[in-house]
Amino acid sequence: MSIVGEGPLSEGEGPVGAPGRRDVGVIIPAAGSGVRFGQRKAFLELSGRPLLFHVLRAFTAVEDVREIAIAVAADEVGKTREGILEWAGGMAPSAGAAAGRGREAPRISVVAGGRRRQDSVLEGLWALSGDIGPVLVHDAARPLIHPEDIRNIIAAIRHCGAAVLGFPATDSVKEEREGFVARELERSHVWLVQTPQGARAEILRKAFEDGLRSGLEVTDEVGLLHAQGIAVRLVEGRRTNLKITFPEDLPLAAFILEKISSSLS
Repeated sequence: MSIVGEGPLSEGEGPVGAPGRRDVGVIIPAAGSGVRFGQRKAFLELSGRPLLFHVLRAFTAVEDVREIAIAVAADEVGKTREGILEWAGGMAPSAGAAAGRGREAPRISVVAGGRRRQDSVLEGLWALSGDIGPVLVHDAARPLIHPEDIRNIIAAIRHCGAAVLGFPATDSVKEEREGFVARELERSHVWLVQTPQGARAEILRKAFEDGLRSGLEVTDEVGLLHAQGIAVRLVEGRRTNLKITFPEDLPLAAFILEKISSSLS
């Protein structure tokens, strides 16, 4: 492993894309302050390993991934590079990803992120090679992403140009105004989106550069793509791909990880 610079698709459906092309770039924004959690989350431990380790292990198990750019706070760049070297032996593809064995590990770069998520993602975009094809963006705080869901997103981007992982809402959904229910939203048209999400590199770069020029602020990549009029394909993923947002999410994630590991053993 090298470190540089010091209609929705349901799970298992849809086009297979072009596996083996090995032209996929991944950006992991991890520079956030973790306000709701109380601290930065990328290095929080889950089952004895940092969240970032679990994310990297999933993406390095996917055959098409060639480069990974991690955007962290400026004062954590050195720590992250050292950590990746330390964890590298444990990030080899798992036994369930035998197809990935024997191939060259993805190139990993660590860059200083920005004040906002979209600033960090843009720094990651600039760190990827110019000939990268699909680009995925994934939260460092989502450690339970499954390699098969990553493959499904890559296939959807190859087929449609842009895609996002998520799942249909199962709860009733209300719009709030000043602490009261303002109106009912039609649940059958509501999805809860996760990450990875992304697009072909040229589409994503244009969306970010135009967003930067116009001063547009969004919470995720789909917001920028949608502002460009880009159709983003919904791909149904696992509900276990939870985001560590509050301290109580960590024991839940540990429980899920233990169950997943038990099922593979």
